[in-house]
Amino acid sequence: PSHTIMNGESEQSEGRALSDNARILIEKRFRDASSLDEVSVFQQQYKRHLALTEAQLTSLMQRDLDNVAKAMNTIGMSESTMEKLRGDFSEMQEQLKMSKSQLGKYEHIKKINVANRNIQTTLSRIENFHSIPQRVKRLQGALEETPNSLMVVYKETQDLEDWRDELIEEVKGSRRSSTTSPGQAGYTRSPEVFNKIIDVLGDHFAIVLQLSQQVRQEVTKHICSCFELASDEPALLVRAVEVFMLIEDNAKRKFESMSEVMRENLPNMHHAFEAEIIISMRQAFDERIQAQYVSCMLQSADEGKTGIEAALLAATRGMVDMAYLKSDVLPCFPPDFKVLQFYREQFEEYMLPQVAALYSQNISNLELGDLLRMVSWLHNYNKQILETGAGDPPEDFCDAISNLMGEYLVRAAQQTRDWFANIEKRDSEVLPESDGCLVTRDPEDMLNIVNMQVSVAKEQLPKELRYKVIRGCIDELDAAQKRLSADLELVWKTTQVENLCAVVNDSYRMQDKVESLLDDVDRDEGGDGVAELISATDDLCRSYVVLAVDATKFAALSVMEDLKEPVLYQVFSPQWEDGSEQYAQIATKTLRDWFNDLSMWLPEYFFTKLVRECYEQTVVSYIETAMGKKVKPFQSSARASQQVINDRFTFAEFFVNDFESTLVASGMRKPGEVEESLEILTHISKLITAPMPTDVEDDIKWMLRHFGSSGERAILHIVGLRGLGKTSIDEWRFIISQDITEIGRDCEFNQTRYLLPWKYTSKGEEEGLDGRESGGGGYASTNPFGSVGGGVGVNMEKWKTAAKTISIA
Repeated sequence: PSHTIMNGESEQSEGRALSDNARILIEKRFRDASSLDEVSVFQQQYKRHLALTEAQLTSLMQRDLDNVAKAMNTIGMSESTMEKLRGDFSEMQEQLKMSKSQLGKYEHIKKINVANRNIQTTLSRIENFHSIPQRVKRLQGALEETPNSLMVVYKETQDLEDWRDELIEEVKGSRRSSTTSPGQAGYTRSPEVFNKIIDVLGDHFAIVLQLSQQVRQEVTKHICSCFELASDEPALLVRAVEVFMLIEDNAKRKFESMSEVMRENLPNMHHAFEAEIIISMRQAFDERIQAQYVSCMLQSADEGKTGIEAALLAATRGMVDMAYLKSDVLPCFPPDFKVLQFYREQFEEYMLPQVAALYSQNISNLELGDLLRMVSWLHNYNKQILETGAGDPPEDFCDAISNLMGEYLVRAAQQTRDWFANIEKRDSEVLPESDGCLVTRDPEDMLNIVNMQVSVAKEQLPKELRYKVIRGCIDELDAAQKRLSADLELVWKTTQVENLCAVVNDSYRMQDKVESLLDDVDRDEGGDGVAELISATDDLCRSYVVLAVDATKFAALSVMEDLKEPVLYQVFSPQWEDGSEQYAQIATKTLRDWFNDLSMWLPEYFFTKLVRECYEQTVVSYIETAMGKKVKPFQSSARASQQVINDRFTFAEFFVNDFESTLVASGMRKPGEVEESLEILTHISKLITAPMPTDVEDDIKWMLRHFGSSGERAILHIVGLRGLGKTSIDEWRFIISQDITEIGRDCEFNQTRYLLPWKYTSKGEEEGLDGRESGGGGYASTNPFGSVGGGVGVNMEKWKTAAKTISIA
């Protein structure tokens, strides 16, 4: 009972394992909705497998049942025979007791008994010998009328072969016997009698040999028809293979039973029948391959297909055959019988030259579609060879895939590049989206081109090669992005702000569109190809974000370009000093109008960056003008100082009060950081009105720390606008030098927005300054600060170059 329970538990465990495997296979096979279309194919395939398995099981069960029936009949006959024998033995024992004493007295009775046994044996052999033709005829008819009786016919044929071999050996042994007494003249001592026996038995030997050969022919025919039988009658194919294996085992056994001398002098017939079957199978495969090729080529010609299409379609028939061999035919054969390899060798012997001729020509003359077909077919063939276990793929095919794929990628890239160039050359219309952001159709058109290339590759190529096509498109998008970025650097000044906003939005939208190219990529698959593709896509997305940020900066600079010359560059002028022109108010009013539009044209993230850039550019332009060499001495230092304070309040009201949340969102998150940008105006206003330098030492130190090595130059320039004399300037210079000593002459520039193009040479002389004769300051032309109201006279071109380096990030 415990053994039965264990067997039941083992069967249940095996059943659960099979169910789990089936569930995993179904989940893997039908992972998405599109794969459900293959359910019918999947069902048909497993129906064939089920039919093949049932046929194999039926054959095994029938054979076991036949053996059981024979055993039962034998047991029944044995029981009756044994009962009869018991009675006979009892009677014989009584008779033997009575006749035992008599047998010794009559010698001729022994001879008569021997003669009787010989007669019985002879009669049995004669009867068997006489029935052989009828048995052979019956077995031949069974082969023709009922092919499924092949195993039964073979077993009876083997019995006849054994009889023939034994009889031949008996005749040969009797002829060689030397035990016959000299007085006997038996047939074994007479060559004439021996030859007469052979003549009589020869016909029977011949028909048995003929039957044996017919059985082998039937086995060969069925095995060579493996494609048809595996589909229609798998049980017959299994029986044919079983008979083939029995024939081989019998041949091996006979050879091993021979003496060493005979094995050395006679050929080894083991594997002889196997060699015959292999030759016949190869010939049958050749005929099938050639017939399919010719038929497919004729059909393709009628359908108007190109030569490459027709040749690849014909070659695909062989791939279908190999898949069918793997799934349906191989289970009928022993594992060591390489049916698939035989077919592959015959297929490549015939088809490889046909396929090679297609790509051996000048591949530059092939159409893109033909290139894809060739690459797809070669890759699928190599993949099937590996999956079916038929050996290694042909090296020629591997090299051809590399060459053809390289040609396709080059031509597809050029095609994509040409289409991108057409988009870049056209005058794209800027239109508002539903949310008001300005965009063009360029991202959609470019992605349509890329998606077209990818979809074509998806239809024709396996995913390993499709990833290369996607990578090529990513590279072309990256090149287009770099061209747009380079062009933007050159033409942003002449580009409308609306167009710059469209570049921002288009670049930002391209990030999402580029990421969609990886929707069909299995990120968990691994491999260098997938990792490189994901890395390249991430780099491209970052590049588009950088381009959007750069375009935002250029949009801000473009807005400021309209304000600098007519507005911000007019501060510190006589009209600004006397208050007749409120340039700070004009600037903020103009910026407000721009911001109202730009807040709708740009997403919030980029709008915050633009506002911050405009804020910084406003302050930089203001300081740039204050440090300019065109600034004349003030008529009233107090009025000029108050005007600076008024401008500070105007800028603070606009940027700090109205747009503080926007600037904080742009990254100015430290407490007081937004208002800190205007602190320099407070220090300048104090320097303009300070009676003595000691009264504003904190302001002097602030300027030195923020302007670094140019701090002294900047302070003296601002002070010089007051029209101070040389003595006063020297006093300021002395205090400044002391402060420099205190905080350090080469104090590090703190990387704020205040960049000045001033630097000291090795001789301690300032560069970028224009010396002027003394003017309102009243000191000689040797004054290194010039004399136009004491103005420093900053090199404007260098200042503009430095101002461009300001980052909004």
